[in-house]
Amino acid sequence: MMYRFALVALLLPQIVPAEAALAQESSERIIQVTGTASVETAPDLALLDVYLRGEGATPDAATTALAAKQKAVTGGVLGLLGAGSELTTSNITVIEARSGTCADGRGYGSQPRLNTGDCAVTGYIATMQNAVRTRNVAKAGTAAGLASRLGASDARLQGFALANPEEAQGRASAAAIAAARQRAEAVASGAGVRLGPIVSVRDQANFEFGAQARVAPGAPPAPPAPSMTAAIPIDLKPKPIETRAQVFVSYAIVP
Repeated sequence: MMYRFALVALLLPQIVPAEAALAQESSERIIQVTGTASVETAPDLALLDVYLRGEGATPDAATTALAAKQKAVTGGVLGLLGAGSELTTSNITVIEARSGTCADGRGYGSQPRLNTGDCAVTGYIATMQNAVRTRNVAKAGTAAGLASRLGASDARLQGFALANPEEAQGRASAAAIAAARQRAEAVASGAGVRLGPIVSVRDQANFEFGAQARVAPGAPPAPPAPSMTAAIPIDLKPKPIETRAQVFVSYAIVP
């Protein structure tokens, strides 16, 4: 038994360094490169924000005016854009309105004002924000103008997007890997070695860039919604959306 222990002790110093040297040699026989690429895709989503405002002597009068504008604007905009469009609502407020001669009671260090004199409540203002997403990109600018005509206090074409950004990101990543392969082959050729298979790939997320546009606020209260043929066309030519990808790739060096 003592003889066996002595034999193992003699062999270990020779085996362990050999395995460590082999692992070190294997880890060093790679080529690491970075590949970058970008692809451009025509946007297939348009994003609009539509703000509505109703005024009245009482809260009910203000919200009634707001509801009438909401019905006209929603019907007109969605009727123009058609299928594949949706409108969502948020940020509804109803606030008191006072005379312009009343000192501002909402600034830093200000105090609440009594409902008397110049600060007496003269009416109420109701507001609402709507967000529109549509696949009808070509008519998005026309829809913003129509919303303004139908009573929106502010109609904005905020920008464009992709309905399936993952597909564009996949194409960008594939192009980045191809660029990395080309670069690695150039390095291997210059070093006089042969490039082997991919050992590892690491991706780095990137961002997309769109375009923005704005339509000026329209005139208050509009008559009943006109026919859609009366909507003034606004031609759009949005920029393609750029999708970028960067990958870090390691290739084996083969004998």
